[in-house]
Amino acid sequence: MKYKFQAGVELENTSHRTFTPSTVGGKLGQAPPQPASGTFNSGFYYSWLLENILTYNKSFKDHNFELLAGYSAQKYTWEGSSLNATDYPDDEIAWLDAAATTTGGSNMTEWSMLSYISRLNYNYKNKYYFQATVRRDGSSRFGKNNRYATFPSFSAGWIMSEEGFFGNIKTPMNYLKLRASYGVTGNNNIGNYSHIAGVGTANYVLGGVLIAGKALNSLGNADLTWEETEQFDIGLDMGFFKDRIFFKYDYYTKTTDNLLYQLDIPRASGFSNIQYNVGQIDFWGHEFSIETKNLVNEVKWSTNLNFSFNRNEVIQLGTENVAIGGYDNAGDINRLEVGQPVGIFMGYVNDGVYMTQEEFDSQPKHATSQIGTARMKDVKEDGVIDTNDRTIIGDPNPDMIFGITNNIRWKNFDVSIVMSGVIGGDIIARSYENTENLDGVFNVQKEVANRWRSPENPGNGQIPRTLAGTTELFRYNNSRWVSDGTHLALKNVTIGYTFSPKNYIKKARVYVSGQQLAILTKYTGGNPEVSSGLNWNGLGVDNTAYPVPRTFTVGCNITF
Repeated sequence: MKYKFQAGVELENTSHRTFTPSTVGGKLGQAPPQPASGTFNSGFYYSWLLENILTYNKSFKDHNFELLAGYSAQKYTWEGSSLNATDYPDDEIAWLDAAATTTGGSNMTEWSMLSYISRLNYNYKNKYYFQATVRRDGSSRFGKNNRYATFPSFSAGWIMSEEGFFGNIKTPMNYLKLRASYGVTGNNNIGNYSHIAGVGTANYVLGGVLIAGKALNSLGNADLTWEETEQFDIGLDMGFFKDRIFFKYDYYTKTTDNLLYQLDIPRASGFSNIQYNVGQIDFWGHEFSIETKNLVNEVKWSTNLNFSFNRNEVIQLGTENVAIGGYDNAGDINRLEVGQPVGIFMGYVNDGVYMTQEEFDSQPKHATSQIGTARMKDVKEDGVIDTNDRTIIGDPNPDMIFGITNNIRWKNFDVSIVMSGVIGGDIIARSYENTENLDGVFNVQKEVANRWRSPENPGNGQIPRTLAGTTELFRYNNSRWVSDGTHLALKNVTIGYTFSPKNYIKKARVYVSGQQLAILTKYTGGNPEVSSGLNWNGLGVDNTAYPVPRTFTVGCNITF
């Protein structure tokens, strides 16, 4: 029996001061001088974690047991302030006390979690395996009615190649294992205090005097609880020719229930939304892995290839299955909609430009349309282009994800080549909202030079005219922004040489490495491996993320 106690503390104290002199222009190209401004931000946080783990191991005959029980507690606290200064008399003194006007405030947030953990590992004759785990977690982010939840998991495996009958079967297969697992996990990443009603400042005038007051600014939900994901997996491992070829396969299906999201509610309540457990999403897929030892003599060469096919579908959203997201014309791109994959793109279907007066007169139009302006498809076929014609214009979920790694060794030399890629999966270039802005406030792409100018000079038929009041439709989410994200990237190539010097150095290895050496794709943006954040409402959205840099490294590892 073993007992382990572990404690950890993390502390951080930060401050950040800025000063923008009057000689700096404005954000939208306003020429200097502009009013000088300054900021000062400070923050302090600490986080502590305590863990107590008790393990017990026992073996008798062919039975092997391991029992574990544990308890952990964690708390996080952050406090910060922010000050903004304006109306500086000049640029000579940058400190905030030189400004005539100073505004700002401070805030604090904290969360905590308690966890109880238990686990059983068992195997018989090292060929039958079973594991069971149960954990119970409590989070301060949920209402008092549902703060705790229990998450069980089970797994089992059978190494068939260890059975006596397996040796009597003539086959190149030398290893075979069947395995299956089932489990439930929880998610509490919704921010702090969503389960309680929020109070904000609401001053009012009484008797001609300003009175400080408070009012509710958000609704609470005492029944808010954990988002749960239930997953089942079945797989097999197979080795051939003394493991020269090793194959793995997994099929999984999982359901995420009680999704945590801001649910829209009638504004007659005085509020527009409430944090709620709103729905269900199903995920399933196939995952494959093949490892081969291609050469095993003086030259050793191994290859690892893995690829997966992942699918998902929104099953339920709240009580009325009302879609979430994708309603606004610009910026609100991704949507959750029952019967569709997670994070689909919503927008207009771009149909070019009204090139001639005859074409303009004979086709459906938007309220701002004129000859030479952007033309969108009349999806509803009602003769009018409006918000009802917004439809699904892309799916950010890839059809297949794959990776390939090759390792080669000859004498003291070693080479590693790593590639990865994606087939399918759309990307929407949000930057087009600005880089094809025809209002004259931003620099634009070269293709804008081929815009429609007149029936005699119609351009390329893709970029509309620059007439005021008619260019906004072109900046709404539309299929012109959507591209196929298929790509193959050469992620890393490393060449090394290992040798054993004399005296005090036992072993040394020198190497040269290159990262992101090449990428094959039709995507014209900076990086096809892009999403705006990790949530569904940023999948496949390119907000001009910085491209992955090509990096070369020379190094040496020395063992004494």
